[in-house]
Amino acid sequence: MGPTGTKVTNNRRVASLAVAGFAAVAAAFLLPGCSSDSAFPAVHDMPAARTETKLTPDQIKQATDDLISQRDKTEANAQSNAQPATTGSIPPKKSAASAQPAAQQSSSGINAYAKQ
Repeated sequence: MGPTGTKVTNNRRVASLAVAGFAAVAAAFLLPGCSSDSAFPAVHDMPAARTETKLTPDQIKQATDDLISQRDKTEANAQSNAQPATTGSIPPKKSAASAQPAAQQSSSGINAYAKQ
């Protein structure tokens, strides 16, 4: 065999190396897509239907009233447990809510929302 025989062998070797390199690069791009423990759900995976039902308006009102009652009790306990200042003669400042007239207080805050 002459010089043409080695030329064909070299071309085949280069072609096979190119195919092997292409296969390695393709595998490197495709393998991460096959991961089964992905941090995100698949595009069309939908969560299961909810088993709980929505609250009725009466249940919402009852829950709101319970929260208001608990808040009032907590505020009353905090005020009764507060120690008066004994070091000065300056009375404590009133909060912004207590400085408002009673008509404005009833129309603001959660009480107005609960009355709706």
